[in-house]
Amino acid sequence: MDRTEEDMKLVGFFGVFNQSFKTIFSWKKIFAQITLAFILPLAIIYFVQLEISYRYFGGIEENYLPSDRSYSSESTATEWLYYFLFTIAYFIIFTVFSVLATAAVVFTIASIYTGREVGFRNAVKVITKVWKRLIITFVCIYIAQVIYEVIVSIVIAIFRSIFGYSLFSFVLMVIILILFVLGFLYLSIVYQLASVVTVLENINGFKALKKGKDLASGKKAVGMGIAFVLYGFLVGLILVYWLFVKYGDEVFRLALIWRMMIGILCGILLLMLFLLFIVTQTVLYLVCKSYHREAIDKLSLSTFLGAYMGETVVYPGSGEQIQLGRPQSLSEQV
Repeated sequence: MDRTEEDMKLVGFFGVFNQSFKTIFSWKKIFAQITLAFILPLAIIYFVQLEISYRYFGGIEENYLPSDRSYSSESTATEWLYYFLFTIAYFIIFTVFSVLATAAVVFTIASIYTGREVGFRNAVKVITKVWKRLIITFVCIYIAQVIYEVIVSIVIAIFRSIFGYSLFSFVLMVIILILFVLGFLYLSIVYQLASVVTVLENINGFKALKKGKDLASGKKAVGMGIAFVLYGFLVGLILVYWLFVKYGDEVFRLALIWRMMIGILCGILLLMLFLLFIVTQTVLYLVCKSYHREAIDKLSLSTFLGAYMGETVVYPGSGEQIQLGRPQSLSEQV
């Protein structure tokens, strides 16, 4: 985190990963504490959700598939109610721990950047200050994602009704799928930047999403590339879990001990991946701020972080905000 602003704005795909790994390994203790306290429960919840969804709600989820024509064993209203309640409970718990992990990691990296004392207690303390703002932003993210998926589903349904199941329809569906993935990757970096903005600036909700969108412009390729790698690794990790752990005895005839070891390895990698998600999004935020020549004022940021700790704060003048950076004037850029 010792790069100058000019250096930061030139950081690309590999630079973001390099800076993220360097930060994590340079401050192993605090990140290990955050991982055990907030990210470990997040990973456990994720794996439990996968297991429960498959074991108890597999039939319900299969009914979403358009190729499924066997409705002779439709799920009952009670099963749908249980599935709905389980999904709501999962999203609530997952969101809570995501908020905790995001607040702690973003605050820690910002403290490292400004040279402030970094401690787990301080990271926990800041959570009590920002959790409401983060939850509002997360809810807005969920709303935006649902709207995006509904629009794509409607488009697919319209084209499917017009062209049926022809070869042209198949090619069209592949094109739509590619566009959907590209849109998802772009939205993911907007969401991630909005989360960091919520912690380090005085805005949240849809305003934070708009700020994230503005910051992403100019660095979309870098952000989407990072998201593609991280989500690709997540998908690969899930496939390994299903093939070698869940069905390891049937597919590869693996002994229980090997399946357990692979399962533990998958869990450790998932912890590292979730941590890397948050660290890279914070580093990307710093890069985007520098790219847009929004001065990364360490003193203002340190003052802002100090307010979280209950320190005396000298507030800025009218019309200004204490935040990590502001647009530089021409005289400041010279």
